[in-house]
Amino acid sequence: MRRRRIPWWAVATLLVAVLAAGLLSQRAQYYPYLVFQAGDALQVAFLQRARGLERECEATADRMAQAMLAQCSTCRLVEQRCLDALDPRQRKILSGQPVDIPVMHTPGGAVAFLSREPGVADEACRASERQSSGKLPGSECAPAGADGIALSLATISGRADANLMPKFKALLGVVLLAAIISLLVCYLIIRSERVHGRFSNDATAAGPQKFHAVPTPRIGGVAIAAALAASVLALEALDWLNAASAYGLTLLVLSAIPAFAGGFGEDITRKVGVLARLMLTFAAGVFASILVGATLDRLDMPGLDILLQLWPAFAIAFTAFAVGGIANSINIIDGYNGLAGGYAVIVLAALAWVAGQVGDPVVLTASLAMLGALLGFLYWNYPKGRIFMGDGGAYLLGFWLGELSVLLVVRNPDVSPWFPLMLLAYPVVDTLFSIYRRTFLRGRSAGRSDSMHLHQLIYRRLVRIATNSGNPADKRRRNNVVVLYICAGALLFIFPALLLWKSTPWLVALGVAFWVAYLWLYLRLVRWHAPAWMISAAKRTD
Repeated sequence: MRRRRIPWWAVATLLVAVLAAGLLSQRAQYYPYLVFQAGDALQVAFLQRARGLERECEATADRMAQAMLAQCSTCRLVEQRCLDALDPRQRKILSGQPVDIPVMHTPGGAVAFLSREPGVADEACRASERQSSGKLPGSECAPAGADGIALSLATISGRADANLMPKFKALLGVVLLAAIISLLVCYLIIRSERVHGRFSNDATAAGPQKFHAVPTPRIGGVAIAAALAASVLALEALDWLNAASAYGLTLLVLSAIPAFAGGFGEDITRKVGVLARLMLTFAAGVFASILVGATLDRLDMPGLDILLQLWPAFAIAFTAFAVGGIANSINIIDGYNGLAGGYAVIVLAALAWVAGQVGDPVVLTASLAMLGALLGFLYWNYPKGRIFMGDGGAYLLGFWLGELSVLLVVRNPDVSPWFPLMLLAYPVVDTLFSIYRRTFLRGRSAGRSDSMHLHQLIYRRLVRIATNSGNPADKRRRNNVVVLYICAGALLFIFPALLLWKSTPWLVALGVAFWVAYLWLYLRLVRWHAPAWMISAAKRTD
């Protein structure tokens, strides 16, 4: 029996309806928040779950203040408010995710203990747990998380780290160091091809996504990984970034090892399947959540936001799935000289720009470190195609882009979670549409590769250079033009996103416009009706 096809417009309509419903269902919420000074060395902060009405929130806060002052005669009320928005630490406290301070979770909310002396805060939390065990069943003290967890909490309201922003010389040093190391390691890989070529070379006819003319080393990911690791270590060793943040970035690099290892294993052995690589990347995302707290807790979609904030395990799993999906999508578009690397340079530059706007030194320096590593790699990769980043480089790059997107959102409340998603719209949309096309239209496995991605259609339809020529120079010229189409098209949407990075509704509208533009161009190319003005003859430049 033939499987019934689901038309693309039905899927697109459903997606738009879900997004619109999520945005329209947003309503005001108010969180009772009180801070007490308990002695010279300890502050106690009470944060309750949201109330739908402001007056209800104020009444709850008044009752909490009276009860606390009745029990603690030496305590002094420092702050009492009804919050209409939570900062990153407050969201994590309320959702039960690990933070850098001890927290006692109660049935109605949480109590956080802050002190310049960690031991004092921890003991106060445990004492409160013992006192509340009979009055509030289920109350439990959670100790402060691992040291690296502060990486996702270093900025509160996007401003706290502004005075710790690296100097221009430090930022330039990060880019140059990463670029030089990547360039040199790539050079060594190319020069030693005779030694490792039988293991590392990418054949010219190994699958439907191969478009190069001569065997080429596909382990450029080694150079990118080496440059990234060295630049992150230099941030700490040379005091280019504050110690806590530099240490957290080091843990983030260590978290990336499973993602890189799975891809690199495929580059060398050709025996690591797609599912195994995905699972290793998911594991890397889980490690990043546990070690540095890089866990999504908001998407500006009320129903999903509640799940992310109430169920930490769900938030970690969702984040790992999203990061793994981004890594896989970057690997999918890595089919032409400079495409994945060039596109990622644009995304990293955009992330760095917004990080600079909100005063976030972590995302700024981490973006520039990877950007420098890619520049050194691209020197050899584009336009000559002397080396490829391979699955190892693609999965590492995708993991890093995904984690920086998560950190930018969880560290900075002003940044819409749809901003990094808009930056990554091309690989994400291409991957989602490919899954729909293979599964619902052709009845095949979603993991089965083919040659029907948008960048592959552009190669065959829009770039007309010696179509039937077997000349390697002709094939390379056709190969090189693809990145110009993709990056130029992506910039048409990334530039507006840079102006709208605070506004979720506008970014959602921009995302819908991207979907429409993508489907329009894809269908035109499939039907051989490409607009004449888009067709490139790409004249020889030799």
